[in-house]
Formats: sequence, structure tokens, C-alpha cells
Amino acid sequence: MKRPFEIRIVLVRTIYERNIGATSRAMSNMGIEKLILIDPKCEITYEAQQAAATGQTGLQNRTTYASWDEFMKQEPESIKVAFTARDGKGRQVRDVDEVLKDIADKAPQFQVESDVPYVVHLVFGPEDWGLAGEDLEHANFCACIPTFGDNWSLNLAQATLLGMYSLRRTWGGQRTKLDGGKVRRAPQGIDGIDPEATLKTWLEEMGFDLTRQRKINVFTVLRRMLLQNTPTKKELVILETVLQQSIRKLREWKEFQNRNR
Repeated sequence: MKRPFEIRIVLVRTIYERNIGATSRAMSNMGIEKLILIDPKCEITYEAQQAAATGQTGLQNRTTYASWDEFMKQEPESIKVAFTARDGKGRQVRDVDEVLKDIADKAPQFQVESDVPYVVHLVFGPEDWGLAGEDLEHANFCACIPTFGDNWSLNLAQATLLGMYSLRRTWGGQRTKLDGGKVRRAPQGIDGIDPEATLKTWLEEMGFDLTRQRKINVFTVLRRMLLQNTPTKKELVILETVLQQSIRKLREWKEFQNRNR
């Protein structure tokens, strides 16, 4: 994509305010700030604020339009992706990942180099029957979120989160740094300790001869015993610490013996 984008979430005729609040929280997780309500069927009270929890930005800065006509007059030119779970006549519904890839690869708005972000509206319908045919007339694309169980109906807030996640996974964005942000000494898996630098060194300091070419020796046996269950990062760090401490103590003891000969 040669052009930056701005995502706006549109909720149409929403019935339950807690879903509006939960959507605001999901937006904060996905780095999206602009929430638009079209003809909401509920009031925004403390319940919505509770559901938004630490993601109040979208809720507090929301824009409300009485109708689609007002929305179309006030909102900038955009690509509108409507989410629906019904694949009726004329809807031409495709999986959301496919739709987003098509927009990125083929939409002329993103094929020109520009510093001005282009707006993409992600549109979600009410909790009872979803978007109506009249709503879809305003959309450029119809997308569905794949499900794999017998229940294909998603909660509205869950649907918005999955839709935004699909977009970020396809189009990218600034990934959130995990809490703490420290680099771990030992990565996950069997490479958590370096067999050559730690385990072998420890065995050699203990006096074992590992130079003989054998498929099974003390090193291979211990390596398999210690690492076959895919230890956690913490367990690997502890194991490495123990081995390194043993190596230091063995070397100190050998130096002490050499000095007193």
C-alpha cells in the first residue's frame, strides 16, 4: 500500500450500550480512535463506560448521526466495508481477509503515493438482525468473519474486535510492546541453553570425556532428559544459572588445588 490509511468504526442502530463500550475498548487495543454511531437505539450511560474500561477514547470522542444520509454528508470520501453473516442475493459476501487484501492490492485509492491518509469505514449492524439490505447499499464491500462452529452469530463487540484484528494482520500497524519489554535471556524451546557452551562445558569440568564419537553418551542422554519436555523460559534460565554456577565453582576448586600443590 502506497498510501497511509485511517480506520473508523461504524455501528448502525446498536441496541445495547455495553456493546458500544466494549467496542471502544477493542478499538483501543487495535489503535483505532474514531467511533461513529448511526441511529443508535440506546442511551450512553455509565454501563457503556464500564464496558469500555481502559479504552474510553472512542466512546468519549464518538460521533453520532441520525441517519445514513447525515453520515454520507458529513463523513469524508471512503471505502466502506460492511460486515454481515448473511450471504443473500446481491450481497456478494467474502471472507474479510480476502476483501482487505483486494483493497490493499487493487483499490486505486491506495495505488497512488500520498501522505494524506485515506479513510476506510468498517460497518457493523445491530445485534438482532445485523445490517439490512438498505444499509449494504452504502457499502463498497461486504465481508464476513469466518466461524468454525455451529453458532455463526457473533457478539457485536467480538465481531468488531475480530474485524479490526483482521485488518491489522493484513495491513499492519505499530505493534504494541508487551508489558515489561525486557529481553529474555533464554528463548522458548530446546535452544534455551546452549548445549556447547553450557551443558558440554559443565560435563567436561566434571571430568567426562566427550571427545569419543558416540551416538549416545552422557551429553546426549542428559540433553534429552533435561529438554525433552520443552521447558518454559523460566525453567531454562534456572537450569542455565545452575550449570554456570557449577562451572564457576568447579573452576575455583581446581584453581585452589593447583595453588596448594
